[in-house]
Amino acid sequence: MKCRLVAAAAMLGLVLGASPSIAQNKAPSGGASQAKKVSIRDSLPESVRKDWDAARDLYEAKDYRGALVQFQRAFELSRNPRVLFNVGVCEKSLQHYSRAIAKWNQQLAEADDKVPADELQQVREAIAALQPYVSTVEVTADQPGATLYIDDQVIGDTPLLGPVAIDVGKRMLKLTKKGFQDKVIELTITAGTPGRASFVLEPLVRKSAVSVAVVGARGAHVTVDGIDMGPAPFRGEVVVGRHTFEARAPGFVTVRQTSEVVFEKPVDMILSMAAERHSGKVRVTVSESDAIVEIDGKVRGSGTWEGVLPAGGHQLVVRKPGFQTYSTDLALNDDQVRNVTVPLSRERGAAWFYWAAGSVAVVAGAVVATYFVTRPSEQTPVTGTLAPGLIPANLHGGQR
Repeated sequence: MKCRLVAAAAMLGLVLGASPSIAQNKAPSGGASQAKKVSIRDSLPESVRKDWDAARDLYEAKDYRGALVQFQRAFELSRNPRVLFNVGVCEKSLQHYSRAIAKWNQQLAEADDKVPADELQQVREAIAALQPYVSTVEVTADQPGATLYIDDQVIGDTPLLGPVAIDVGKRMLKLTKKGFQDKVIELTITAGTPGRASFVLEPLVRKSAVSVAVVGARGAHVTVDGIDMGPAPFRGEVVVGRHTFEARAPGFVTVRQTSEVVFEKPVDMILSMAAERHSGKVRVTVSESDAIVEIDGKVRGSGTWEGVLPAGGHQLVVRKPGFQTYSTDLALNDDQVRNVTVPLSRERGAAWFYWAAGSVAVVAGAVVATYFVTRPSEQTPVTGTLAPGLIPANLHGGQR
């Protein structure tokens, strides 16, 4: 095996130099025919030769990656299949054996009559020399349209048409698809033993861009599902699904909007805030249409009044000459509507008061007069049953 690799390496070096290609030329005068060997470089268009020369210089400097880029460019510009051999040589130097074989197989497929028979034989020998270092891997996946990478080289999309060529040794297989988590499988590939890799992709936590602007209140904060996201405006990614967005600011009514966040569909919303109204409405109806209505010491109208007052306690006073003043306290809540009906009562006249007071005086005088008329005089003798100078024995415990 080692001898085969050495021979292949020597042959590859020859091709990188002036690998001959037989081109048939017109026979010179005299009838004899000659075959003129044309190098790969000479078979390229003049504009492509600078890429070929740069590739050779890079390869001689052992910059195989740079040489690979320049040889690939020379092929793409010329479409000369002879160049593909050197592309494969660079891949082989980078120890990408399966890629080298792929390039040489491409050369065989596109050769037609452009590649001399001896060069085609060299290609077949090079493939045979590397074949022991290449195996295959069968890849299955639960998701179609996922991209397979082997050692960061794109291989193709699932489902794959068949087993994939792969270099022996430890290889890293990665499958990616938008909306799913990347899955990596590490395999140890041995010569002559096909490998297997089965991928099951897990969906990503998918998100979409959301923008929330707030108008009407400075310093407002934005919340998403009750979580404070900081001062407005908010810009960020939100997990797909149904979410409630709110704008909050002291002294302003909280504004909320529930929206469905759809994958890859940005959401732009504007939340408009209004100042809080800590107030209620009062309707006052008085039985006397010309009565004066006062609230908190301020005249508001007469007869009937309706208006908005701050939430809290208030004093209602209704006045009209000749009627008793009506006064009451009002407690008003936010957004409350209170209806107050005031039935005024007439005052009693002053004449009645004095008449009533006089009547009381007359009655009181009669009572006093009766008392003095019926009261016994101090000079009137008192008639009793005891003899003068005698004290009843029972007043002194029965002793005289």
